[in-house]
Amino acid sequence: MSQPTQPAASAVAFDLRETDLFVFCRKGGSVAGEVPVRDLPRILAETAADAPATARDEAFAYTLAGFAREEAAEPGAPASQRLFVEVTVNGRVWLDCQRCLGVYAEPIATKMCFEVVASEAAADEAPMDDDELDVIVGSKKFSALELIEDEVLLALPTAPKHVVCPTVHESLVTGADGEVEPEAAPEEEKRPSPFAALAGLKTRH
Repeated sequence: MSQPTQPAASAVAFDLRETDLFVFCRKGGSVAGEVPVRDLPRILAETAADAPATARDEAFAYTLAGFAREEAAEPGAPASQRLFVEVTVNGRVWLDCQRCLGVYAEPIATKMCFEVVASEAAADEAPMDDDELDVIVGSKKFSALELIEDEVLLALPTAPKHVVCPTVHESLVTGADGEVEPEAAPEEEKRPSPFAALAGLKTRH
């Protein structure tokens, strides 16, 4: 089984499956590589059964960049340090379209910045008012592989569909003669005519 590619930069030791995330962020580590779909079991579980045979061999391109930010403290107190890691993932997942039941490739392009904290308690106390910043609990044996997989799962649509379906499945739309018909547009709400209302008033007099 092929292994994820994980070239490292900034002279920071990095293992995609197990790394010291605190050191990685403090030293400004940066890595980029690819993760085969076959190494992501939860993504495989979401992959359409009729996906191309090569779907398992496709890969997600990723980058991770860590950095630290010094925070001013009260007079007399030492400055605090906040740690962050920015993650980008690009690729695609083969899904079943809920409209035509055909298989299609859903593009994935996600980017998120995480503040790295030391405990679940610290994560619970962190403010959640920034849509572009989330919080994760770091460790000395952190799995960036699971984080990448999480980001792909979060990027999946709740109702997978083609932008434009090549066909409409006969089990969804079938005419009286058994032939497949195009999906009908929803009927517009019929509003009472003001002239009809006036006519009704006149017949009462």
